[in-house]
Amino acid sequence: MKKIFLVDDDAVVQLLYRRKLEQGGFEVWLAEDGLQAIQLLGTFTPDLILLDLMMPRLSGDSVLRFIRSQPKLAKLPVVILTNAFMSDQARAVSVMGVERAIVKADCTPEKMLEIASQILGVTSQPAATPAAADPLLPAEDHSPAREHFLENAGSRIGDLRDLCQEFKAEPESATRSGNLAELYSQTHHLTGAAGLAGCHHLALMGGALEALLFELGEKPQFVNPSTARTVVSAVDYLALLFEDARNVRRPESLTGEVLIVDDDPLANRIALAALSRAKLNARATENSLTALDLLAQTHFDLFLLDIEMPHLNGYELCRKIRCLPGYEKTPVIYITAHGDFESRAKSILAGGNDLIAKPIFPIELAVKAVTHLIRGRLAATVPAAL
Repeated sequence: MKKIFLVDDDAVVQLLYRRKLEQGGFEVWLAEDGLQAIQLLGTFTPDLILLDLMMPRLSGDSVLRFIRSQPKLAKLPVVILTNAFMSDQARAVSVMGVERAIVKADCTPEKMLEIASQILGVTSQPAATPAAADPLLPAEDHSPAREHFLENAGSRIGDLRDLCQEFKAEPESATRSGNLAELYSQTHHLTGAAGLAGCHHLALMGGALEALLFELGEKPQFVNPSTARTVVSAVDYLALLFEDARNVRRPESLTGEVLIVDDDPLANRIALAALSRAKLNARATENSLTALDLLAQTHFDLFLLDIEMPHLNGYELCRKIRCLPGYEKTPVIYITAHGDFESRAKSILAGGNDLIAKPIFPIELAVKAVTHLIRGRLAATVPAAL
C-alpha cells in the first residue's frame, strides 16, 4: 500500500482528503503543521507528500527545504497546495522541485485522489473496509461538505468580524499583538472549507483576502489606512457572500475586462501585474482621452482611474463613462495619493465606487478588483464598498 503524507493545518481538509485517499487504497499519514511534519519524516518514508504552503509555526516552503536537504527524501514527489493569489510564492517554491502546484480552494477530494494516483502510477481501488459514516465527509459531490460548511461558516465569519474590529481600531498595533496573524489564520481555514464546499465565489474572495493578510504580516510597512480599509471591507463582503451562498449556487469562473487609466507608466505596470494575479484581463492607457476611444471597441467590467491626470482627471473621466449606455453601474476604483487618502475616503465623487492609495500595494488592488467583479455578478443588491 502506497503511503501519502498530508501536511495541512486545517482539520476539516485533513479529514476530507484522508477519507477519499484511503477509499482509493492509499495509507495516509497526517501532520498539522511544519514542525510535526519534520518530526514524523524521521520515523517513516512516504511515497508522496501533499504539502500546504501556508501553515503556522513552520511554513510549507521551510518543510520543502528540509525535505530536499535529506538524502532519503530528496527525490520524493511533492505536491504543494497553494493560494491562487500567491503565485510568486508558488514559483519560488517550485524551483526546489515539486511535482504539482495546486490551488487548494479548487481541489476537491476526488481531484486529489486522481492526482495522487497519476503521480504514483497506480489505479486507485476502493478501500477493503468502507469508512464509517461521518456527517463531515462528502460523497462524490459537494453536498454534504457544503451543508456542513454552511452550518458552521456563520460562526467563523462572526469570529472574523470580531478580529477585524480590533484590526480596524489599531491596525499597526495589530501586527504586533498577533491579531493580524489570527485574522489570517481564520481566513485561511474559511477559504479552504469554502472551496471544498463548492462555494466558489466565497473561496475566491477568501483567497484574495488571505493573500493580502499574509503579505501584510510579511510586510508590515504596508499596513496603512488604505489597506486597513480594504481588509475591513473584504471581511464585510465575505459575510454578504456567505448569505448569498446559502441560497444560490454560483458558477466557478470569474472573468472580467478591466481598463486602467493612469498617466504614470510604472503605476500601470504594477496594476497590470496585480490584476494578473486575479486571472483578469486588463488593459492600460496613459491617456484619458484614449480611454474613451477604447470604450467604443471593448466592453469593460471594471475601471481603475488615477485622479490627477492631464486632459481629463479621474472624476471627469468617470462622469463621461457614466453617461455611456451600459456603464451606469460599472465599478470604478479611484487611485489617490496616499497623503490625502482619509479626505478622499470621506467623499468619493463623480460616481466612483472605491479608492486605493498610491503607491499601489498589488495584492490590495487584486482584492478590490475581485470584490467589485463578484459584486457585479450577484443578482442581489449589496451596499457599495465604502
